[in-house]
Amino acid sequence: MSLRIDGVTRTFGQVRALDEVSLNVPTGSITVVVGPSGSGKTTLLRLLAGLDAPDAGEVSIDGQPVTLGATALCFQDAPLYPHLTVAENVAFPLRLRASRTPRPQVETRVGRVLEMLHIDHLASRRVAGLSGGQRQRVGIARALVREVQVYLFDEPMAHLDEQLARGIVADLRRIQRELGLTFVYITHSREEAFALADQMVILHEGRVVQADAPQQLVEAPDSLFVAGFLGRAELNVEKQGDRVTATRPEEVTVTPDPAGIAVQEVVYLGPGWLVRTARGAGVSDVPLSPGDTVRLEPRRVFTFPA
Repeated sequence: MSLRIDGVTRTFGQVRALDEVSLNVPTGSITVVVGPSGSGKTTLLRLLAGLDAPDAGEVSIDGQPVTLGATALCFQDAPLYPHLTVAENVAFPLRLRASRTPRPQVETRVGRVLEMLHIDHLASRRVAGLSGGQRQRVGIARALVREVQVYLFDEPMAHLDEQLARGIVADLRRIQRELGLTFVYITHSREEAFALADQMVILHEGRVVQADAPQQLVEAPDSLFVAGFLGRAELNVEKQGDRVTATRPEEVTVTPDPAGIAVQEVVYLGPGWLVRTARGAGVSDVPLSPGDTVRLEPRRVFTFPA
């Protein structure tokens, strides 16, 4: 199975939401799409789900245009049915007339996916009384219970606290590995992307600006935007003729030095302290105060065309 996006463009009035996007999603892998608000992430996901059509280009699976039945989509806010139990909600797509899945098979598949997501003990509970994290697990289960070629996730952790999100992300990664599924996962969270992605795709203003393994993106960004987007704080940037050099503050060692430059501001990052000076910023392992003098030593420097 091969999911391909070839030269896809989608416009809304005068706004070009996607601009000649091309991408290959490897079978049995997790492709995570990240980018700032308005970069085109949700538009791309709707095209992958068959909910919308491109103005130009093609989205295909094994050379055939994507249809609604080829993918399963888990939304940011799972639209569950409050009058049904957890098991009934998860089974719902299998009971539709178009599915015609035999009842014993439905029960087996529902039981398996509930167990994989650690909510089998909630099978007979109505979803109205569940917590936010439990409801999102039910929404994910309802997507995974279907046997489709690609599973799509639209920022499913956006409204959960970090601890709950980390637990669900770890379970998704485990399930994908065990079953060899193909995931496309949309998020604004770099932490989720790093934890999940085999391939990480960065969208900016409707274009794919770089796609690669997460470590490669961090260590070898193609542009100033990518270098900054994957950092923890604003880049230190210096223009030198027709080139721009940039360092990430977390990759700049800060050392107390009586002959150094004065600290202007200190922000606790937990762990570490972001230290800002007139010549840039770095991260210190020890607490400092404004007025202290320090030496900044970059461990990695990026160079890009101006």
